[in-house]
Amino acid sequence: MGLGKVLVTAASVKGCEPALRLMREAGCDVHLATSPQPLDENWQLEQTRDVAALVFAMEPVSARLLENAQALKIIARPGVGYDTVDVAAATRRGVAVTIAESTNHESVADFTLGLLLMAARGMLPCANSVQQHGWDRVTGTEAWRKTLAIVGLGRIGKAVVKRAQGFDMRVLVVSRRRDEDFARSHGVEYVDLDTALREADFLSLHAPLTPETANLLDAAAIAKMKPGAYLVNTSRGGLVDEEALAAAVRSGRLAGAAVDVLRSQGANSPSPLIGVPGIIVTPHMATLSRESMERVAMSVARAVVARLRGERPAGLVNPQVA
Repeated sequence: MGLGKVLVTAASVKGCEPALRLMREAGCDVHLATSPQPLDENWQLEQTRDVAALVFAMEPVSARLLENAQALKIIARPGVGYDTVDVAAATRRGVAVTIAESTNHESVADFTLGLLLMAARGMLPCANSVQQHGWDRVTGTEAWRKTLAIVGLGRIGKAVVKRAQGFDMRVLVVSRRRDEDFARSHGVEYVDLDTALREADFLSLHAPLTPETANLLDAAAIAKMKPGAYLVNTSRGGLVDEEALAAAVRSGRLAGAAVDVLRSQGANSPSPLIGVPGIIVTPHMATLSRESMERVAMSVARAVVARLRGERPAGLVNPQVA
């Protein structure tokens, strides 16, 4: 007997044949689809009506969709964020929500340091100049021995700390949960947000988007940042007041910013950060390494199979359903 229909729109999973094979060999009826752009809720409702498992990327999973998907047993997120899922509604309906934990933190940490260096040294406009047969150069800022403040010390934050040690950086951390052993062994200093804003040459965001962290870096917080500092965000666009950040970079109060996430993502995004000199915007690709994509896809496939077999899946964010 089959395990039920699995709808996959996430490119990371659609492109991983071992993950698809794992689900199919376990008895899943795997359907691959591409969500329309812009998103169409009616399309989502029709596609999810009879699914047992849902593997969306960043598409929203609303209470209405959950009410419509009567056979749904699991929403397996191919990442670590789940702010696009109505977890409360899923929990009420007994639908498991999982994340692909411990799969992409090294990739995101690499990308974070890459963005930091690109911003500090002005690499992007200079490289673009050479592509246009120019030879524009800028005098940048060293990362060596500067102060890096990390907001959120989960797996990604810790991986960034380890990389920052190679630059002899002083590392400040803002985190509700403290790992004292990690702090001692890696020379981390726990501080409050105001101290981090005041002292950091580079501020890197690695906190999840929740009602408590939404707009964490609002205009008032950005105004407290050290003059000449840089902001790096590879977490969620909703953490930052984009208008305030754009204004701070335009005015020269902040030296620059590099972000991989926006409040409104996708082609033709209206984000005020796009096109601002001194701000680098990449298309939410920090997790997109070959190695991490396969780890993510396999993690999702294992979670789907476990749940549909009546087992407890790894990465469960609403454990009360299992």
